[in-house]
Amino acid sequence: MPVSQSTGPRDQRRRAPRGPSAPRPAFPLVDRAELLTALDAALADSSTLTICSPVGTGKTALLTEWMARHTRRDYPGGSAWIALTEGRPATTLWQRVRGALSLPATTSAPLTTPLTEAAELAEQIAERALPTLLVIDDAHLATDPMTLAGLEHFLLHAPDCLTTVVAARFEPPIRWHQLALNSRLRRWSAEDLAFSPAEAAQVCREYDCALDDSGLALLMGLTRGWAALVRIAALYLASRSEPPTVALTALSRLPNPVSDLLAGELIDTLSPGLRMFLTYTSVPQEFTESLADDLTGGGATRWLHELTRLNYPLSSVVRGDELWYSYHPMLRAYFRAELTRLGPASADELHARTATYLRASGEPAAALPHLVRLPNREPLLDFLTRDALGVVFDGHGPELFEQLAALDATLLRDPFTRLLHVADALSRADAPTARAYCDALEHTRAQPSSLVSAEVRAALAAAVTTELGLRTDTRLDQRETEIPSPTGETDLDCYLAVETGTALLACGELDAGERRLRAALAAADLRAHPRLRLRALTRLAMAAALAGALTTMRLRSDTALEFAHAHDLSAAWEAAHAAALAALGAYLQGEHTESDLVPAVHAEHQSPDDPLGPAGGSPSQLVAILTAAADTNVAELLRQSLSRMLDTQPAALDGGLIPFVVWRLLRAHETYEAQLLTDHARTVFGDTPDIALAQAALAAGANRSRAVLDLVRPLLSAEPRVHPVHEVTAWLLHAGAQHDLGNAGKARAGIERGLRRAAGEHIVRPFLDVPGALALLDAFAGTFGHYDDFAAELRRHPLAHRASRHPALTDTELKVLRHLPSVHTTQQIADDLGVSINTVKTHLRGIYAKLGTNSRMQVVAAARSSGLL
Repeated sequence: MPVSQSTGPRDQRRRAPRGPSAPRPAFPLVDRAELLTALDAALADSSTLTICSPVGTGKTALLTEWMARHTRRDYPGGSAWIALTEGRPATTLWQRVRGALSLPATTSAPLTTPLTEAAELAEQIAERALPTLLVIDDAHLATDPMTLAGLEHFLLHAPDCLTTVVAARFEPPIRWHQLALNSRLRRWSAEDLAFSPAEAAQVCREYDCALDDSGLALLMGLTRGWAALVRIAALYLASRSEPPTVALTALSRLPNPVSDLLAGELIDTLSPGLRMFLTYTSVPQEFTESLADDLTGGGATRWLHELTRLNYPLSSVVRGDELWYSYHPMLRAYFRAELTRLGPASADELHARTATYLRASGEPAAALPHLVRLPNREPLLDFLTRDALGVVFDGHGPELFEQLAALDATLLRDPFTRLLHVADALSRADAPTARAYCDALEHTRAQPSSLVSAEVRAALAAAVTTELGLRTDTRLDQRETEIPSPTGETDLDCYLAVETGTALLACGELDAGERRLRAALAAADLRAHPRLRLRALTRLAMAAALAGALTTMRLRSDTALEFAHAHDLSAAWEAAHAAALAALGAYLQGEHTESDLVPAVHAEHQSPDDPLGPAGGSPSQLVAILTAAADTNVAELLRQSLSRMLDTQPAALDGGLIPFVVWRLLRAHETYEAQLLTDHARTVFGDTPDIALAQAALAAGANRSRAVLDLVRPLLSAEPRVHPVHEVTAWLLHAGAQHDLGNAGKARAGIERGLRRAAGEHIVRPFLDVPGALALLDAFAGTFGHYDDFAAELRRHPLAHRASRHPALTDTELKVLRHLPSVHTTQQIADDLGVSINTVKTHLRGIYAKLGTNSRMQVVAAARSSGLL
């Protein structure tokens, strides 16, 4: 229905008959324009709307304001507000509706039933055929079977001209599904009526207690937008002198106005059994039906059904394969206060059962608040040994430390807790904080832990020390370091194996590192934390990257990304690392792929999101920039990103990506920036093979062929061999330099060696980067034997660019050109193309002119050298 405004008293007198009007609100109405518009839309789609929610959620206030905005033009058949009360005869409902709508009384027989009266009323409204509005308030009070039967018949047979709104605390027990099947019913609940933060702020301003964003968030968390509770909270805040956050904290302990509202309207009418169920199940913040059975001794299905029937403030969410329920925060607070009446022994038993269930369900962070309440410390110590590391990897480290501090501040000084602090900082890629906590451990090295065994402490110390060393370039040589024995704790053993395996990779022990990573993955499959499994998968992809197995790297990266997506870990830095490896693999194999990470690098400030980079230690952002398709701003982004990493975290870079960055800058004609970055990297890493390759790239761009040969010669005979991608690049640079010096035989041998090394892993990028590499493939086309097909693929690669001195050929000229290597005569070419011989000769003259040739043999050679054939 369109919203229209009253035009004044005269308009009021012209309205259609109205029966009992909507009640006057006892307080100023909140501006709810969006909700009123949504109400119009709901009633435009359906003839019946139910608004079912607890007391004080704003049903009456909303409908009062909504009715006031509609005139007789909207409902010329009349509008009526009928509020039900307990104890009235069933027949009076329809008599009141008929009177409110000014419909004549019927002449039915004396024994007319409420069902008959409802049917006759529906017929009268249909005969009048004018838009009519009926609001039935407090419909939950309709408990008489005859009244319910009449209401059901009336709603099912109501004419299209009638709009009915049924407001109640819970739905009367009639067959609502029949209306729903006919698409005539819309349902609103307390969630639809809840105040938005802006509306709650408006109420607070009315009482001169304006809140800032944090205070408003706290208020919404306590009330969830429940209108009456928001207003009570505003009144409470207005009467207090302390800061709003302090007052709201006190409000969570349920002052009298709140407890009176809850007890008087929602709790006192409940049966003793249902109240006991609510008391027991208020112990956990969320619970499943099986947990409720554990707490109450059974019967949860029946009690949950009763709460649903009463439309009790009960929320639910599907997590995993279970349905988790939760109460409104203030209702839960009320029943948790009731819990004290059961005595400490009963409360402790409920907390212990809750903690046991939550830990078994994979919700250890939710179990911790219950464990710290128990007088017996043994369950807490078992939790710290088995679950604390997983809680840290879940991102709940701060909550863990806060709970331990609240229990006993001395627990934070325990060596094991300090190690957990290091692990927490590392899980957030915060190496400086991790280093600070690690340095603090030096003072407690001889102090035994009162929380866990010496074996568990030693294993965690070894894991965090190794990971921190990888991030800060203070690595231990894993070949000479004794690794603690497995502890039997899956998360801890997996964590230790992943980090020590990665350290072996960093030391160049690729086979040993991969074996240990596979052992970590095997341990992870025995129910380790999903993030540790993701880390093991990502590090295995890195192992393949370091070995130059690009296809395997990409397959493993894709597996890691699929796992991250399936376990809601796409935001973890391990997933960013896997995405960077996948993007780099595609880039090196010559496939254009726009990394999902690319948009992130355009932010004003980007902190490194992963500790170890693909194939050389570069963070994921650098790979994202490097593999971006567009050249706009890439050079500047590369310069800024690489310079910052060289200055602040060279341990994360190791140099492996330096040559790729240099090639990208040279392609963007940023030779000066490429030289500066190479010099900068050389001061950090020294004369490494990666730096030599970057210098050779610069020398090739400056046409210093002999310098190129001097720089790449050690790389071609190095033991152990350099990375396969860099080896291919070195051979191509060698071939190009030899060609420039007039050594055709050595040039062909060099290009063939590069081709042979690249074919196995389909390494394409060096052929696209190194100047003259494609021209050499063109010059020696057809002479590579087994590798001719791969060479032809490279020459026709869509990203291949050659500097051409010739004007572009037309499509028809290209068709003619492709026939020239054959032995076909000009007439045969004309016959194949379906044109005259003169047309072919005209195109041949154009081809000869554009390619600067005079014969068929010369034009074929020129076309091959320029990549046209």
